[in-house]
Amino acid sequence: MADLSLVGRCGLFCGTCGIYRAYKDNGSYLEKVAESFDCAPELVRCEGCQTLTPDCWGNRCKIVICLRKKGLEFCYECGELDGCGKFSELSDGYMELGINLRGNMDRIRTGDAERWLEEEDMRWRCGSCGEPISCHMEECNQCGAGLVKVKY
Repeated sequence: MADLSLVGRCGLFCGTCGIYRAYKDNGSYLEKVAESFDCAPELVRCEGCQTLTPDCWGNRCKIVICLRKKGLEFCYECGELDGCGKFSELSDGYMELGINLRGNMDRIRTGDAERWLEEEDMRWRCGSCGEPISCHMEECNQCGAGLVKVKY
């Protein structure tokens, strides 16, 4: 069964988010992410968008902050989505990684979240060892294999 806590509010599969993966996998990737954000490794923590705890990194996410101000749970609920600069910037960046946030949100909105999560969980695994990976990784955090970016 799919972990519904990994349904990203912006349409991202949280299981491939660099913050989530660094927190869950710990080790060198956590150190690398903490260094890139110039913060202590213990501050890099997230359980997924649907389970934001008080000390979760996601509480500082500009998308989460915006949604809270508007009393919304997902970006697709916002009437200003088409003209939203925050979302467009995020969406464009993820599109370069082969992730279609708008398409993902359509699947979430129409009730296809569980199947989508299962597909994404399979998609974002190392081809060598089968462990979960982040869409931002160049190599697997577990076995060191180089990762091929697949565009969809």
